[in-house]
Amino acid sequence: MGVGGDGARRTKIVATLGPASADSGAVAALAQAGADVFRLNAAHLTPEGIAPLVALAHGAEGAAGRPLAAFCDLAGPKLRVTRGPGDAPLRDGAGVTIGAAGSGAEIEVEGIDPARECPIGSRVLVHDGKVVLRVEAAADAAVRAAVVRGGSVGPGMGVNLPDVETSLPSLTEHDRRCIAAALDAGIDAFSLSFVRRAEDVAELRRAMTAHGRTVPVIAKLEKAQAVADDALAAIIVAADGVMVARGDLGAETSPEMVPVLQKRILRQARAAGLPAITATEMLESMIHEPRPTRAEASDVANAVFDGSDAVMLSAETAIGDHPALAVEACARIVREAERHPEFRAGWTTPPPSADAAEPVADAVAAAATAAADQLGAAAALCFTQSGSTARLLARHRPAAPILAITPRLEVARALALVWGVRARVVAVPADHEEVVALAEREAVRERLAAAGSLLVITHGAPVVARPLTNLMRVHRIAG
Repeated sequence: MGVGGDGARRTKIVATLGPASADSGAVAALAQAGADVFRLNAAHLTPEGIAPLVALAHGAEGAAGRPLAAFCDLAGPKLRVTRGPGDAPLRDGAGVTIGAAGSGAEIEVEGIDPARECPIGSRVLVHDGKVVLRVEAAADAAVRAAVVRGGSVGPGMGVNLPDVETSLPSLTEHDRRCIAAALDAGIDAFSLSFVRRAEDVAELRRAMTAHGRTVPVIAKLEKAQAVADDALAAIIVAADGVMVARGDLGAETSPEMVPVLQKRILRQARAAGLPAITATEMLESMIHEPRPTRAEASDVANAVFDGSDAVMLSAETAIGDHPALAVEACARIVREAERHPEFRAGWTTPPPSADAAEPVADAVAAAATAAADQLGAAAALCFTQSGSTARLLARHRPAAPILAITPRLEVARALALVWGVRARVVAVPADHEEVVALAEREAVRERLAAAGSLLVITHGAPVVARPLTNLMRVHRIAG
């Protein structure tokens, strides 16, 4: 039987809440279908609308029997068309003026002044890159551009500037109001849209600190400058997780680059022990259809084979006709991919960076994974205060399920996003033998192990001092 034959998924599922799923029954159905984490899209929410959704996500934990996380996806500085050139589509080779809102240009853009920030030769992409314009000259309070690839342009369409390092702030006023509301509501994490540099992540952390509470930050990678080698390395160091946001990333780079970038981002995140989400159009046809296309099934499976910690559903669960069916379909695809005999076969664990913060804990995690794999252990158990030990163990992708035991509910919820980790909230005893006995009880309670099973257990010793993980023990449950 291949990995995943115990029926438990290693790869997690994120479901976006929206009009189709914003009540207790719908959220419970999503959790029952397999959703581990719920996304709140602040681009379509008022600050006052956040707390009820967080309550719905956390309220489903009892019926689900496991911790469930909710993260707020901040809208960030998204540029949008406020006025288009009319009903007629732009034709290839035509000319058009582009300016700020109120400039009188044929295309007006909210959030930026193209006359100041779009140099000659730079591209302006509209509607996820379906329309391509290239700036040719200044024109009073606007710029004049040539239509490289034509199409319809109308209000509300997104705008990308892949060749421009804009002066836009990383957080809008709407974002700041959502941050305060989400923190007050008990949000478990934020994702930050349109990250360009590590400083953007730092700005969000400062905003949280000023409000008196901090939670993990997931950097959404969708800007061309963010996936440049130096920028990506710095962002991964600054963030607590990353998201391969393939929609805008494909517009900012090119569709053919997205699969390559996806693999590179996932590998670099795993090297740092950061959870990584693959997102956008995973099961897009299921917005209306009751089953996915074969291409979508392959896309989800390949995200699993690439090593994603989680895959994310967006419109499928937010506004789709069949939210729970979409999660069920995603879970089936993930399980089938994880049952493949060669699942994990081509993976190697990237070495940690030279300045890794926890080299001893990572070495213990590597040893625990090797021991669990060699001995066919029923489970790998770790005791963790912050969640870092569980993330390091997941970095090495053991064949055995990972059971993380923590005294903190917020840590258990954050681990809902991490590959292969089941988290349980239990007070941790101060004696080593009591820790081992607790590990045995929890593994049996979770139906991961039985009499005669082997467990690999890691924790910091002495327990009472709460040191970083420095100990591994192989334990056989008495028969």
